[in-house]
Amino acid sequence: MEDFNRKTQAGAVAYFRHCIKNGDTAGALSCFHSEGVYIDRDGKELRGLEDIQVAMENICGLKLNIQGETPHITVINDLAMWLDRWEMTGHTPDGQPIKMTGHTSCIMKKSEKGDWLWLVDNPFGSAILNY
Repeated sequence: MEDFNRKTQAGAVAYFRHCIKNGDTAGALSCFHSEGVYIDRDGKELRGLEDIQVAMENICGLKLNIQGETPHITVINDLAMWLDRWEMTGHTPDGQPIKMTGHTSCIMKKSEKGDWLWLVDNPFGSAILNY
């Protein structure tokens, strides 16, 4: 397995994307702060690791390839705001092609160990305002 430096924001995101691509639900879930919030495509807030795990199982189960553009990162002490565009591609279990895109707007928090974790993961950014 590739060695990811989760003590940088870019390393944490690279690890998260690696987990999605390889179907590693536990790894993806480890990228979230214990008080984390994941905002789904419809704008529903999934709070806490138990609820976020369901979303990660669905996403990781598809083993989609995810690519992002150069992010804009703003850091203040142990918080960071991560903005970027992403694209996920792959196939459903029955072979149908999938292509999803979005504009991430996330807040990350540095853990006591120094790893960057998602405090708020909003992979669809302001698009949730349309729902």
